[in-house]
Amino acid sequence: MQQVYRFGPACSGSAPIESARHLFVFLHASGADARSMIPAAFRYQGRFPSAALVVPSGFARCAQRLSSDGGGQQWFSTSGLNDENRMARISAILPKIEQLVRREQTNHRVPAERTVLIGYSQGGTVALEAVKSTPELAGAVVAYSARFARLPRPGTRMGARIHLVHGGCDSVVSRVYAERAARALACLHIPVTLDIIEDLGHALTHEAICRGSLRLLQGIYERRRATLH
Repeated sequence: MQQVYRFGPACSGSAPIESARHLFVFLHASGADARSMIPAAFRYQGRFPSAALVVPSGFARCAQRLSSDGGGQQWFSTSGLNDENRMARISAILPKIEQLVRREQTNHRVPAERTVLIGYSQGGTVALEAVKSTPELAGAVVAYSARFARLPRPGTRMGARIHLVHGGCDSVVSRVYAERAARALACLHIPVTLDIIEDLGHALTHEAICRGSLRLLQGIYERRRATLH
């Protein structure tokens, strides 16, 4: 059974916030598990105290486990993974991602436009492909050290703002993928930000988390201002 951690909105002063304003779904890297994303989730909630947090584990066990207790999970298999089969493997699990997100939106009574997918590495790729496949699934994506399996094609419609944060020294997923994605999205008039942290490798650091959460906050304010005109 898939492990899912859920955390309600934080307290405001001495009283808890009764209902969630936003829903944040965190998707971990291949070989990790849900627990690896909990510190990042709490840092996001520090900036967005009214957000409900959902932190699931991947759908399958990982042969090359990174976690010390051997509990590594993955969203899709990386065995023999290449550019020819990557998209097919992701497409096969996207219905389960959509089902997971829709279920949590219903449980927390948060609409898609106030739902954010936040993913690191493989989890970031899944988040990007999920909103490309299902444009109205979420209002924003924050993708760390991630890439599209296939860049959006001309005419692609996406309802989410995209925030890319990447290490300039990433030797696992080159920064080139993030730069190409930012250019492709901008050409499609899809709101996108790109932050390259020059001295960062393939890692989800405090600086990267702060940068992504700041871009998300700025995007939410921009969207709010746009609705007032």
